[in-house]
Amino acid sequence: MSEQPSPRGPEQPGRPVPARQRLLVGLVVALVVVVAAWVYLAGSRGVEAAPRGGDPACARLLRALPEQLGGAARSPQGAAGVAVWGEERVVLRCGSTVLGPTTKPCIPVGPAEGPSVDWVEDARGERAVRFLTYGRDPAVEVTVRFAADLTSDQATAQLVDLAPAVDAVPQTRTCL
Repeated sequence: MSEQPSPRGPEQPGRPVPARQRLLVGLVVALVVVVAAWVYLAGSRGVEAAPRGGDPACARLLRALPEQLGGAARSPQGAAGVAVWGEERVVLRCGSTVLGPTTKPCIPVGPAEGPSVDWVEDARGERAVRFLTYGRDPAVEVTVRFAADLTSDQATAQLVDLAPAVDAVPQTRTCL
């Protein structure tokens, strides 16, 4: 029995690749490069998600957050439950560990005509301060980095603008 030759002829090593096939391969490579660049640029930029960042309450919170905070634009993030304004000047991570009883001061912060959220100043350094919600599950963590246009005295002002969105996270306790 004799073999039937393929309609294109036998494949031969060293035979030139048709222009159409080269074009298709080139387009696939270009698409992979574009997608990889987009993923890199739209990624979390080094801010990791909190342990419960994928919680549905965090997704609702992120949708309600403002696009501008203290004059800084919100940057796209890829990590679940993470929002960033002004090149990480203010970083919000929803899904942090819920804070238990504490001796640290707990302060309600919110706009005059709106909800207030209980916050604990969890850590303060020379260059930044970190706040953690008290009595919210999942917890929300906000880190404010100081700059020429944002001093440590102005850090809580960022929390005022976040209060309406953070108020959507279920409250289980309040400050005493």
